[in-house]
Amino acid sequence: MVLSFTWVLFVSYFITAAVSYFYLHKARNLISYHFGMNIAMTSSGVMGISCGIILGSQFPLYFSEVTVLTLIIAVTVGAIFGSLVDYQTLLTGVSSGIMAGVMGPMLGAAANFTLIVVATLLVFLSFGLLCFSLRSL
Repeated sequence: MVLSFTWVLFVSYFITAAVSYFYLHKARNLISYHFGMNIAMTSSGVMGISCGIILGSQFPLYFSEVTVLTLIIAVTVGAIFGSLVDYQTLLTGVSSGIMAGVMGPMLGAAANFTLIVVATLLVFLSFGLLCFSLRSL
């Protein structure tokens, strides 16, 4: 039961990120450089840490593989969200994704279900705040 629930949470991270990206992409002309860097760093950081926690807790014996997969996910998310503005924000998203992609599996190795729930709330709140802060521009 818990195993399938964590995979539903894992997939919901990507759905939330995709919905947020399409919402932000529609208004990309309103995004300034500072807000673009916040978007890139927040999205890659949150996705890297949260995906690393789930994958690290589900596959504790495959630490190297989980770290590489989480690193790829976080860097890709950072590059995609960073490309909303320009190459500087893309670079910021990639560098933030590298840090989060390495940190997430370390937290996941010692994670319990409570930390997974907290990471899930962090994903939903962070992407919600990014979309909400665009409305205040």
